[in-house]
Amino acid sequence: MDSKASSLQRRILRETTRFAGIQVMSALLLAGSNLILARLLDPHAFGAYAIGTFFLGLGGLLGDGGLGAALLRNKGEVAEESYRTTLTFLLLLGSTMALGFFLAAPRIALQWQLDPGETAVLRVMAVLFLVGPLRSVPYIRLERELRFSRIAGIELAATVTRQLVTVLLAWKVGGMRALAGGQLSGALVQLALAWRAANGWPGLGMSSRVLRATLGEGVPVQALAIAAFFKDNLSAALLGTLMGPAAVGQFDFGVRYAQLPVVAVNALSRVQLPVYARFDARDPQLYSAFVGATRTALLLGIPMLVALSIAAKSIVPWLYAPRWNDSIPVVHGILVNMAFGLLAGPLFTLLQGQGRARLALQLFGAWTIATWLLVLGVWHYHLSAVAWAYSAITAPIVLGMIHWAGRHLGRPLWGAYAGPLAAGLAAWSLVLLPSPSPLVRAGLAVLVYTAMLSVLEGKRALDDLRAWVAALR
Repeated sequence: MDSKASSLQRRILRETTRFAGIQVMSALLLAGSNLILARLLDPHAFGAYAIGTFFLGLGGLLGDGGLGAALLRNKGEVAEESYRTTLTFLLLLGSTMALGFFLAAPRIALQWQLDPGETAVLRVMAVLFLVGPLRSVPYIRLERELRFSRIAGIELAATVTRQLVTVLLAWKVGGMRALAGGQLSGALVQLALAWRAANGWPGLGMSSRVLRATLGEGVPVQALAIAAFFKDNLSAALLGTLMGPAAVGQFDFGVRYAQLPVVAVNALSRVQLPVYARFDARDPQLYSAFVGATRTALLLGIPMLVALSIAAKSIVPWLYAPRWNDSIPVVHGILVNMAFGLLAGPLFTLLQGQGRARLALQLFGAWTIATWLLVLGVWHYHLSAVAWAYSAITAPIVLGMIHWAGRHLGRPLWGAYAGPLAAGLAAWSLVLLPSPSPLVRAGLAVLVYTAMLSVLEGKRALDDLRAWVAALR
C-alpha cells in the first residue's frame, strides 16, 4: 500500500472512531434526558410530537430531491455553482413545504386525534422546514472534507441544547410544546455552528443545467431514504390514525429504549458513504473496512441489546415510570429487528456507495411494503404484535443482503457474523426463565454471550475489540 493510501486509511479510521465516540456520548445524553422526560410527560405528549415530526421529516425528504447525496458522491471538486443551485432549490421547496404544513395543520390534527393546542404547536414547527435547506451546504462541505468529528461535535452541542431546553419546558409548561420547543432550539444551534465550521456563503441563484444533472443522480438515493422513512415511522403514520397518540407514544418508547446500541451504528452511515464510494468492489481495503465496522457493531451492540431487553421489567417501571409498562412487550418484540439493524444500515450504505442505489431502493421498498402489510394484519392484537412484525420482516431481508454483499466484495461474510448472532441468541434465551430477577438474568446473559462467543471464535473477538480500542487513541 502506498503512503497516500495509508494516510487516507488512517484519516478515515481516526475520523470514524472519533465520530463514533462522540455519537455514543450523544446517545447516552439522550438516554439520560429521555429518562427525565418520561417522568415529566405522558405517552400522549410523545405520540402527538411524533406525529408532528413525521410530517416534518417526510416534507424534508420530499423537498431534498437527493441533492445532498448527489454532491457527496461526486468524485471531483464541487463547483460553487452547484452549492448555490442546491441551496436555492432547497430553500424554495422548504418554504413551500412550510406554508403547506402551516395551512394543513388543522386537518392533520383532526385525522390524527390531536387537540386544538397541539394544532398551534404544529404550526410553529413549520419553521423547521427552513432549517434543513439552510444547513445543507455547510454539512456537505464538512462531509466531503471527511471532518466527521467536527460534525459530531456540532450535533452533540445541538443535542445538549435541545434536551436541556426540552427538560426545562417539560417542567414548566409540559405537553407537546416542550418537545417542539426543544427541537427548534437545538436545530437553530446546529445551524449556527455548521455555518461557523464551514464558512463560505455560496449566494443564491439557480442553474437549470446543474439542477437537472444533480437531481438525476440524487433522486434514486432520496427515494431510498423516503422508503426507509416510511418503514421507520410506521407508528406515527399508521398507529396514530388507528390507535391514537398514546399508542404511538408507548410504541415509540419501547423502540427508543431498545435502540440505544443501534443509534451510533446508523449514524456512522454518514461516515461510511463517502468512504465506501472511494474503493472498488474487490479492493481488500473495502472488505476490511466493511467487516471491521460491522463486526465491531455486533460485538458491542448485541450484548447491550440482550441485556436491555431482559432487564426491561425492572428498569422501565423503576427508572422511567409504571405508566410505560405497556412498552415492555414492544422491547422484546423489536429485539430481532434491532439486532439485524446493526447490520442493515452499513449494508444499505455499501449499496449506495458502490453505485447500487436502484437495488437498494427495490429492497427497501419491498421491506417497507411487507412491514406495513403485516402490521395492518396484526395491529389489533397488541403493540407487541406490531414489534414482532418488524422483526419478522427484517431478519430475512438482512440475511439476503449479507449474501449479496459477500458476493459483491468477492468474499463471504457469514463467518464474520455467525458467532456474534449465535451467541446473542443463546444469551437472549434467558428471557424465558422465570427467575432470578430480570437484572440478575441480564448480567448472566452477558456472561453467556461472552462464553459462547469464546467457544465459537476463540480469541478473534478479543483481537477485534483491541483493534477498535487502539483506533480510538
